[in-house]
Amino acid sequence: MTTQALLPEFTISELYFTAWKSGRINRQHRQQIESAILTNSLSEPDRKVISRLLYAVRRGWLSVVD
Repeated sequence: MTTQALLPEFTISELYFTAWKSGRINRQHRQQIESAILTNSLSEPDRKVISRLLYAVRRGWLSVVD
């Protein structure tokens, strides 16, 4: 049996702020985004925020780290 560390959950807007403040998206952020997308639990404003984050990664404004 594996033990998974309990990670704090962020709202999408908190995740956006944290990513822009640090200039990077970490593994926890990626997992939360993936989970929200797969469960279809996103409002339209949250979808737009995630779209902005992905655009920033493509443009090189945010980096993806492990």
